[in-house]
Amino acid sequence: MKIKFTGTFDELKEKLKSLAGEWDENQPQKKVLRVNGGVLNWFESTGTLSVQGRSPGKEQMETSAPHLIYPNEFPHQVEASATNTVVTETPVTDTVMNASGIELLYLTSGLKESELVIGIVNAVGTESKRVIDPLSNRLEGFGYSVQKIRVSSLLLPPSTGCKEYERIKHYMNEGDELRNKSKNNAILAAGASFKIKEARTGEPQKTAYVIDSLKHPDEVEFLRKVYGHGFYLFGIHADEKSRHDYLVNDKSLTQEQAGELIRIDEDEKIPHGQRTRDTFHLSDFFISHGNNDKQVKNTIQRCLELIFSNPFRNPTFDEFAMFMAFNSSIRSSDLSRQVGAIIARNQQIIATGANDTPRCGGGLYWAELDPSTGEVRDYPDGKDYTREEDSNKAAQKEIIEEITRALIAKSVVAEEKKSDIEDVLRQSKIADLTEFGRVVHAEMEALLSCSREGISTLNGTLYCTTFPCHNCAKHIIDAGITRVVYVEPYPKSRALDLYSESIQLKTSLDEPSDESRVTFEPFTGVGARRFLDLFSMSLGSGSKVKRKDKDGNTVEWKKETAVARTPLLPKSYLDIEQAAFEIWEKSNGGGA
Repeated sequence: MKIKFTGTFDELKEKLKSLAGEWDENQPQKKVLRVNGGVLNWFESTGTLSVQGRSPGKEQMETSAPHLIYPNEFPHQVEASATNTVVTETPVTDTVMNASGIELLYLTSGLKESELVIGIVNAVGTESKRVIDPLSNRLEGFGYSVQKIRVSSLLLPPSTGCKEYERIKHYMNEGDELRNKSKNNAILAAGASFKIKEARTGEPQKTAYVIDSLKHPDEVEFLRKVYGHGFYLFGIHADEKSRHDYLVNDKSLTQEQAGELIRIDEDEKIPHGQRTRDTFHLSDFFISHGNNDKQVKNTIQRCLELIFSNPFRNPTFDEFAMFMAFNSSIRSSDLSRQVGAIIARNQQIIATGANDTPRCGGGLYWAELDPSTGEVRDYPDGKDYTREEDSNKAAQKEIIEEITRALIAKSVVAEEKKSDIEDVLRQSKIADLTEFGRVVHAEMEALLSCSREGISTLNGTLYCTTFPCHNCAKHIIDAGITRVVYVEPYPKSRALDLYSESIQLKTSLDEPSDESRVTFEPFTGVGARRFLDLFSMSLGSGSKVKRKDKDGNTVEWKKETAVARTPLLPKSYLDIEQAAFEIWEKSNGGGA
């Protein structure tokens, strides 16, 4: 409906008062009437009236408004029945439904009843209850029942009456022992799957299983293999200072005990030990613990709305920028880890960086296409793998061997203690040395790429997949960067201590920024791993989403009826393949 009304707004309100709607008069040069989901817009400058929105209000205004404004030109029409305007799903044909239930629903109209598996990763001393409880409550708002799976319940309990330090240390040791004894670092994840299977009664229903908590990267990998895209990992960030304070003041640990547990939890430096730091950065959602419970709840709500296919949840610039930083990291051929960084100003990306070896003339080595043969090759002796060793590790080994030989030569230690001395030195700060590596760090490459092109970094924001080392930090400060956002912690970095007068660690969203210092803050939001799945309308691994109906009206999303974007299908690919075969067979009368 498009007609014009050139009278006054008061006259229009009088004519349409029988619609009993609510007027929005706050928009400049535009007045809006809302009735039962329908929206009537009146543009004052042109007099144009248009109707949009959802049923039944849209049809009500399309049929009634013209008559109420111009009764002589538009004879009154019967209002459309609300029952005739409800949008329903296209039913699956009887022929298809006769095949085999759940697989066919998955391939056609989508699953309404799907389980959900959520893993929690957080460092020791984090008050995870402040996240897990509202997460459980919000899941219930989506019609899910919640089952909490405590990983510690898979281990032998400590002795009765032990103190908190002893209890935590007991579970750490028991977990290590089980991983070592089973020769399987994912054994506790297998135990969590066992608990889920044990808790399930009958066919899978709308149940969310929350696993608290995961401590090893292999556990995450295992659960992703078992539950595929129906598994989501929530990483809860709390800074070391607040965790230390919680363990000491709330759990009555000594300063030494709190420090010991935090060190063990981050990385025990043994294959079967706890490696929370390496597990955290695998998260699909990053939530800042902070001090504001309302912010935590709103963050959780947004995460769940994305999981349950809300088509109107779009990425923040921080999320997009960190996604691009992870994309940049993929180009790295470093032998140890892939790190990426980007620099942005005024929400525009101006530079990217990755950790890799530098080349003469500026920049990093790229794999190059040989146009004569079609082969893609790397420059000889350019990237580290072409030299068949990590130069930094080789230098560390050389230092350790040199010190050991000197100690033996001076009779400080006996020859038979050589292996013990080397073990001690390998666990020392020698392992933190980085200056013998050939690679340029990702943050430095991003800064240098700006300098090569004459682009100012003043007042820029740097997004990096890992907390900057202290060497990069001093150049970040010097380059005039005002904000640094990171995902993975980096304990080797001494940036916060060495440059305490220039760096502010911001651990809460509502904490004010100190303009006299560079703000370093942990990333919060959707991780790069699920960025396309949750934000793309069609490029992710989940089902496609629609934002409008065939008439161009925005679709209505309700959490009560929302379905998971990537449902957890309780069938193997062979079962789904059989369902596809049956669909083809029946639609073609049994033959090709």
